[in-house]
Amino acid sequence: MRIRFISPDKIGAITSIILGWLSIFEAIRLYPYGNKILTGDHTFPGLIGVLLVIAGGTLLFERTSKEKNKPVLPRGRTAYIMIVSIGSLFIYCLLIEYIGYFFSTMITFVYLIKIIGNYRWIFSILIAVVLTTVMYLLFIVLLKTPFPSINLPF
Repeated sequence: MRIRFISPDKIGAITSIILGWLSIFEAIRLYPYGNKILTGDHTFPGLIGVLLVIAGGTLLFERTSKEKNKPVLPRGRTAYIMIVSIGSLFIYCLLIEYIGYFFSTMITFVYLIKIIGNYRWIFSILIAVVLTTVMYLLFIVLLKTPFPSINLPF
């Protein structure tokens, strides 16, 4: 006997609602530590909780058709781009420890722009240098966020 009510969408909706209520409960618990209603440690969990409950509710009460499109896995160049992108981000995580934020980010940007966008090398390098410099100035210079740097042996 197959139960028709339990579908992946319904399970996801119920899970989303439960997690949303847990997040709202945490926001209520953190409310006394905040300064005002929209500033403090409770704001982000409260917002996420409300959005999860709304999204779960819409998914729970959504009408589904009998013939639902099955997901199709990507093939060919699209699958290649996805696998290479994920792999390059894993390599980026390893590189950032050894050659620092700036150079590892620039190398990864060049590679991703070239692979995903299929641009020429000179354009990929130019855009990567600009984006990496802007992010460096924003996070490290202006916001004073500590990022990994090169550890030279001398």
